[in-house]
Amino acid sequence: MMRTDHGWELPDPFLKEDGTRIADKQEWPRQRARLRKLLEEHFYGTVPGRPENMKSRVLETSAADGTVRETVRLMTGPGEAVCFNIHVSRKEGVKAVPCVVFLQHGWDRPYMAEAALKKGYAFITLEIGEAAPDDPLTWNKGGCGKAYPDFTWRSVAMWGWLESRVIDWLETEDFCDPGKIIVTGHSRMGKGTCACGVFDDRPAVVAPAGSGCGGMASLRLSGSRLGEGVGMSERIGIMLREDRFFYWLTDEAASYGSPDGLKPYRENECPYDANTIGAVIAPKPLILTEGADDTWINPYGTQTAWLAAGEVYRFLGAPELLGIRYREGGHMYADEDFDAVLRFAGKVFGEETDIGNIKTAGKEGPEFKAGYSWSCPL
Repeated sequence: MMRTDHGWELPDPFLKEDGTRIADKQEWPRQRARLRKLLEEHFYGTVPGRPENMKSRVLETSAADGTVRETVRLMTGPGEAVCFNIHVSRKEGVKAVPCVVFLQHGWDRPYMAEAALKKGYAFITLEIGEAAPDDPLTWNKGGCGKAYPDFTWRSVAMWGWLESRVIDWLETEDFCDPGKIIVTGHSRMGKGTCACGVFDDRPAVVAPAGSGCGGMASLRLSGSRLGEGVGMSERIGIMLREDRFFYWLTDEAASYGSPDGLKPYRENECPYDANTIGAVIAPKPLILTEGADDTWINPYGTQTAWLAAGEVYRFLGAPELLGIRYREGGHMYADEDFDAVLRFAGKVFGEETDIGNIKTAGKEGPEFKAGYSWSCPL
């Protein structure tokens, strides 16, 4: 595993193992595969592929005012050991419509469902507790851990994998357009959505909200709006501490930080960072929605990682497919965040042209650089 020697600069995704940089797009698929393997082995843990089996059973259904709502149980994996419920809202009689898959943490968002339905989309949420509990004592005792004991994955990867299994099911349903699936989640579930985007090429739009440390916020670079208040936001060593969320990501990832978030720490030695996640997702449409006052998720580190990921999107000729939107406020998935996701998806799907105040990566490069000095090999 190659280490970077550029201080606190974000790692260069165009740098090959032999120390040279890729020169053209033909080299990118191999480089992308290498970066994905790097994240899998050292950050998320090893992840099983798509199971061959998928069964479903409708547990409950209702219809009112032209809207159908169903609770469906999915059963997949070896011996159908991975079981979890999803909740579907869709307009009655629709065929081949875009679908939003919302990775949730035990709470519902009626506004999101109504906003999606109003736009003509279906809205699906999933429960993680049975298959991949968010609990330090039982995290590996759910369906995912039992079905795949030989894999080193931790909870963030499990949550993203479950989001992919919903896509498996959606591909069998005639109300879904499988080419227009949006995956989204907030905070820890935003981290899971990032993992889904890393390991699954099928989502048409990847939309993590407030994903922070372990998501689209830099591990190296920390701070609030403009980098002030360094250390206020969550760092990898604190997040993965034994008395907190050690089970989210690998022990190796935790080793780059320190339990108190202070020295000694060595995030700068990490061979990947949040921009590596963005690089692997590229050129799939990716939009980040963030709170400018959300010091919890490191707005400055998110901005720097987004800028650096933009180098890959420009290299691949798709700068308009990488978006970011900040709003005033703190740590939440605000209604206006989801509205921005729907506008961005509408542009991707060719339904609308105006995405409002969503910033996309510029074709000529960023207006300024922060956190890195390298550029894409144009």
